[in-house]
Amino acid sequence: MDSATNVNGATRIRDFIANEVSDWDDEVIAFARFKAFSGQRCDWEPTFLFWKHLIIKIATHFRLLLIRPSQVKNDWFNRRGLTPLCLDNVLSLMYNEGDITRTVDLADPTSGRFSQLVWRVSSLITRSPTPDIMAEQCVIVTAMLKDKAAEVVRHLSESHWNSSCIVTMKKFHDICERIGIKECY
Repeated sequence: MDSATNVNGATRIRDFIANEVSDWDDEVIAFARFKAFSGQRCDWEPTFLFWKHLIIKIATHFRLLLIRPSQVKNDWFNRRGLTPLCLDNVLSLMYNEGDITRTVDLADPTSGRFSQLVWRVSSLITRSPTPDIMAEQCVIVTAMLKDKAAEVVRHLSESHWNSSCIVTMKKFHDICERIGIKECY
């Protein structure tokens, strides 16, 4: 994606936010939402839920399966040069709760069962409990992944697919392209 597309996409997303969040331009509310989390979870949970639901709503509206954490923080929610201090925590909590996942956390469907087993065991051993989500190039929005998977299944069922049929990777990629998934790995 080139920089002109990124700028245009970020502008469209900021326009969407302005329409969806009626108090987006209220300075007092914005100040409270842009603060870092402190205290106990009950103190900051409403702010966390606001950001979580807004990120998922944006991804759903724009049909974004993959999002870039740096773009979410620096472009989507940039208000006159200010970005929310809590977004690193929001994205980490979303990861911990399963709302987003890293691409490396998904098994390669083209590898065999034994290599998948080895991969899963090694990832359990070496996986840090809370990875630095902001360092990730892209993360997957789980709700969109479920929607896209349902679309793939629907396309397969419409093409008279049954449990004894074999779907080639080419056919799978063709289906993914038809429903708007650029990469299916």
